[in-house]
Amino acid sequence: MTAGSPDLLEKILRLPSGTSMSELDSVWAAYRSIRAEGATPFHAALQTASQVDRLGLAFAVGYPAALEHMVPGIELPCALCVTEAEGSHPRAIQTTLEQSRGASRLNGTKTFVTLGTRARSLLIAAKAGEKPNGKPDIAVVKIPSNREGVTLTELPPTPFAPEVPHARVELSNVLVAADERLEGDGYLGYVKPFRTIEDIYVLGTTAAYLLSATRRTNGPPELLARLSAAIVALEALRRGRPLEAATHVALHG
Repeated sequence: MTAGSPDLLEKILRLPSGTSMSELDSVWAAYRSIRAEGATPFHAALQTASQVDRLGLAFAVGYPAALEHMVPGIELPCALCVTEAEGSHPRAIQTTLEQSRGASRLNGTKTFVTLGTRARSLLIAAKAGEKPNGKPDIAVVKIPSNREGVTLTELPPTPFAPEVPHARVELSNVLVAADERLEGDGYLGYVKPFRTIEDIYVLGTTAAYLLSATRRTNGPPELLARLSAAIVALEALRRGRPLEAATHVALHG
């Protein structure tokens, strides 16, 4: 069993079985409070999710916690901005990061950004040129959501989790400082692995929410055991390498 897993389960199971949090702001405040006590993003997210009153809020804490796992120190809540009109594949990304008058500037549109209207920080994938093999060079930059040139337009609520907001993001000559471009290949280092990291965190917060709901409703011990085992497995997976095939196989299971 991975170090830390029994402690995480004990903390979740010792929490009051009643739910209290029903608003996004209170959920994120609780998450930040637990993080301030020294908990990892995964532990803080699952402890918080076990105290919410609906599944959508469990997702709403798992998603930004996954981003904090990938980009330590990012201001929460935050959002990853990748999807465009043609999709999220590198060749579908038309948003550009270009040098202009000695500065880097962003231009483009992201069509579906989770937590976009509530995010304080945005991680934006943009094309910064081409690699020697002709493939797009994708950069990821981290900027505050209130920077000049950033326009967020709230989208209609989704039917499956209406409490989680989404937005369209317009970028018009947005200034980007040199130290705001994240190191490495933006696609292989951030966009691609985030799908796996997000799955681990969201499945973890879902399991924590369901564990709490099962306790609250005096559900079967067998279900409590299965959910506990899932949390222990996900705790191990979040420590692994998200691009490894073995991680994907275990996560699929």
